[in-house]
This record gives sequence, C-alpha cells and structure tokens, in this order.
Amino acid sequence: MALVFNRPINVDLPTAVDEKQTEQLVQYLQGQNLYADEAESLHREEVLGKLAMLVKDWIRGVAIKRGFGEGMAEEANASIFTFGSYRLGVNGPGADIDTLCVGPSYAKRETDFFGKEDHCLEQLLKRQPDVKELLAVTDAYVPVIKMEFAGIEIDLLYARLHTAVVPEDLDISSVSTLRNVDEQTVRSLNGCRVTDSILKIVQQAGTDQEAFRTTLRAIKLWAKRRGVYSNVAGFLGGVNWAILVARLFQFYPTSKPSMALCRFFKIFSQWRWPTPVMLKPIERESLGFAVWDGSSSARDARHLMPLITPAYPAMNSSYSVSHSTLSIMMEEFGIAAQLCSELLMNPVVDWARLFEQYPFFTAYKNYLQVEVIADTSEDFRAWSGYTHSKMRLLVREIQDHVVVRPWPDEIIPPEDYIPEGCAEKDGRHRLFYFIGVKKKAGVKQVSLQEPVKVFKQEVGGGFCGDRSQSELHCGAV
Repeated sequence: MALVFNRPINVDLPTAVDEKQTEQLVQYLQGQNLYADEAESLHREEVLGKLAMLVKDWIRGVAIKRGFGEGMAEEANASIFTFGSYRLGVNGPGADIDTLCVGPSYAKRETDFFGKEDHCLEQLLKRQPDVKELLAVTDAYVPVIKMEFAGIEIDLLYARLHTAVVPEDLDISSVSTLRNVDEQTVRSLNGCRVTDSILKIVQQAGTDQEAFRTTLRAIKLWAKRRGVYSNVAGFLGGVNWAILVARLFQFYPTSKPSMALCRFFKIFSQWRWPTPVMLKPIERESLGFAVWDGSSSARDARHLMPLITPAYPAMNSSYSVSHSTLSIMMEEFGIAAQLCSELLMNPVVDWARLFEQYPFFTAYKNYLQVEVIADTSEDFRAWSGYTHSKMRLLVREIQDHVVVRPWPDEIIPPEDYIPEGCAEKDGRHRLFYFIGVKKKAGVKQVSLQEPVKVFKQEVGGGFCGDRSQSELHCGAV
C-alpha cells in the first residue's frame, strides 16, 4: 500500500529553463509582500517566547490552587507549540500565529484555561499590558482564545493530556499523546500533528523544503486572488492547500516551483472527485477514535472533495466544500492549467497574469448582501465571527435555487458610511458579505426568501452570546 502513495510520476532533474522561470516566480512573489522581514520574524519569536513563559506561570498557579506543594508546583509545566502557516514557514507580514497550549490533566479547559477566576489563563492574559482584543470562544468546534499580543494576532488552543507532567521534550506527533483524552483535545492537537506530518512527508518524498514553501506561497496567493481561499465559505483553507501541494510533490518530488504550479493545476483540474486526496494510508490505531472512511460511512461518502489529514485520527479537512464551491474551484483550476501551459512556453514568464484578481464585483448582475451589525466592539467580534462561520450554510440553502459564487472576504464600510435610511452615521459596528447569484438555465423566476429565512433562523438559534444588540440582514443588491 505504501508504494501506491510514494511512487512518483517523474523524477527528472529540473532544466536550466525551469531554474530561470522559478527565479522569476520568486521575484514576483517577493514583490507581492508575501515575506516577513527579519525584524518582524524576530518580534514573532519574542512574542512566542513571552507566551511560553506566561503559560508556565499559569500552570504553576493552577498547581498551587490544586493544593500541590511548592516544590511540585515549581516542576509543573505547560508548553506552547505552533502550527499552520507559521509552522510551515509560509506566513507573510502581519499574519496571525496558530498556537497550541499543552497542559497536564489537572488543568481543565473549562475552569482553568477559560474562566473568570484570577488563576485562569484567560484572565492572566487579559492582565498583560501587551494583550488587546482578547476574545474567548468557548463554544467553537475547537475552543480558542483569540487575541492581539504585542501587535501579533494569535489564536491559542488548549490540549489537556492524560498525564500529571508535560515533559519539555514532548513529541506531539506521537500517538501516545492521544491516549485517554477528550474529543476537543484531539481536535486541538490535530493542527500541530497534521502540520508536522505534512512537513515530514514532503521531506520523505525527497523534495527541497524551499521548493515546497515557494509553491505553497504561490498557490495560496493564487487562491486568494481568485476568491477561493476560505474554509468557512466552502472553499479551501491553509491546511487544505498544503495537503494538495504536498501530494503534488509526492508525484513530482524534484519539480521546481515554476513547473510544480503548472503540474498542480493540470492534475487537480482533472482529478475525479470525490476520489480522496491522501498523503499516506489511513492509520487505524486501537485508541477508538473514528477515522474518515468513505466506503462504509454514509456521512463520509457524501463528502464532495475529501482531502484527508495525514495524522491519526484521519479526518476530511475539506468537509465544508459544497457542489457550488467545488464547481467554482474546478473551473478555476482549469483556467489556471491552460494559462500556465501558455505562460511557460516563454523564457520570460509574465507571472502577474496567473495571479490576476477575480473581478467578482463586476462578474454578476445580482448579489445577495449579508449585513452583520452590533453596538459594541466586543459584541461585534463575537457576532460577526459566529456569522462568518455559518456563511457556507447560506450557500447550501440557496444553491438549489440559483447559481452562486460567494466572495470569501468581508467588506468593511468606510468610516463616513451612512446606512441606508439614516441621515447620518449611527456609530454601530458593521460589515458585509456578498454572494454573486444568477438564474439557472431555463429558470424564469426565482425567490430566495425562504432559504434566506431558514439561514437566519439557523444562525440566530445557534448563537450563545447576547443577541439583543446585534442584527443580521440579508437582501438582494
């Protein structure tokens, strides 16, 4: 089985033309402000160092509260790990850092990591002068603390291991870290375990790490420019694109990024979905966690574009893809494949053509506008974040009635924006999301009132925060 996953299609060494065209690609990417400078990189390391010290102070406080002696409390330990784009080495200027705090069994998520008491990490962080805009999202699928720490946006997850002591040299990729832990800890650990697995698999393929990173940077930029970068909107997010690029390099381990881009779009524009993309055979450990299984699970069999995570327990990282968003991505893959074939025929490649912005706001005659409003900044952060996480539900509700294309980015109105029906600014916080819509072939008249009503009920009914000062409006523009 391993041979199926590891057998490359082509291992030819790159040509002088490949080298030159890759140099041109790197020059283009550098001109797009995709690389953090040395000063910012050092600042990020300092911030992570401060966060690591804070969680060690926090866990000692928790140990003392549990009645541990002074000596045992001093030996208490919690550790910080990174994952996502920062760990992969493809983060850009101003990007957030995905982090994970790993703590011992006596430090509970509900009462020690989150919480209102002084000893809780949430409160310890709030007391730090460098920390701003802290938001604890306790009811998320993966509970998280979001904050700005010394100018760096950080998402902090928590994993509670089934051990009294977290070793300094903890191997987070070991399956043993999953023994006797809850589902939320498994999900929290998954980010780090998947990221590390991807890096290891790319290395095992014999691929140059910098070639992988450059290709992934390029693919992410392309996806953002074409409006298909967003897990929440039903497209693909960072880990999804990383899995696809890693799979590409398993096929072509010696590719230079210029040729890798061309091969990427050619392969995945012809991929026969829902055939899953997997970097290794699915592991079936004896720990009892469910793993993705498209052959025997009715739920998994319904997934349209399965991209399977390479760490146990294997999951589909792209479960939010809908029929509409899959169709859009396949169309974009095809356009890019054709364009790359044309571009690489020239010794000097005009890479800007590949990365042209999709003209979303002129591509459709009609749009569905979603307006999210709240009175206070704190309510707005919680309400807008929750609403954003549910936007794919709106796409699914209306895709049976019209052809749809969601734009994944929020639109924040200018400071002098005057709401419709008002004579002046109202001082409320708001943002907009837009979905391009058009009638399906042969359809003369369509109404979206009912699916929009269902969406608003689903969003309003699932929100755990205070809705009294928040609003959600949907309408055609």
